[in-house]
Amino acid sequence: MKVLCEACGTLAEARLLGRPGGTALTCSSCGAEMAVPTAEAAPVATRHPGDETAAWAELRARWGDEGAHRAFLARFLDLDGLARAGARYREVLAASPADGPAHRAREEILKRAMALGLGDLPRPDGREALPRAVKWGAVALLAGALVGGAVWVVFTLAGLGAMR
Repeated sequence: MKVLCEACGTLAEARLLGRPGGTALTCSSCGAEMAVPTAEAAPVATRHPGDETAAWAELRARWGDEGAHRAFLARFLDLDGLARAGARYREVLAASPADGPAHRAREEILKRAMALGLGDLPRPDGREALPRAVKWGAVALLAGALVGGAVWVVFTLAGLGAMR
């Protein structure tokens, strides 16, 4: 299962800790532990914009705290939520273009959106298997080339020996 890791921000393969049915995962990229995502565990802000406004107001009160920015962004698990968060940070950057926390948060939003978008792309199942006849034909061709080369070497060596 691929999960967006909050610690490193990558879409990584999550490994279940302990027995199946456990409640903790570990990121295959950074090794950080995270909770198993469930539908009930989805942040309330993705469903109720009023709570999102309150969370934004709380973030504005603690603007210099990087942990507050990470907690705010952790509320958004889909592209629509990340777009809303990006719009809020874009407004801050329009008013104050040199705002460092807003630039870092915008980069984090872009990274998470890219990871989610790439995670949704269809992936091929790998190389398509060749038909059995093609595989055996290649083996027969290689075997024929080896036998032909061996016969040529034998006749060449026999011809050199006969000239002496």
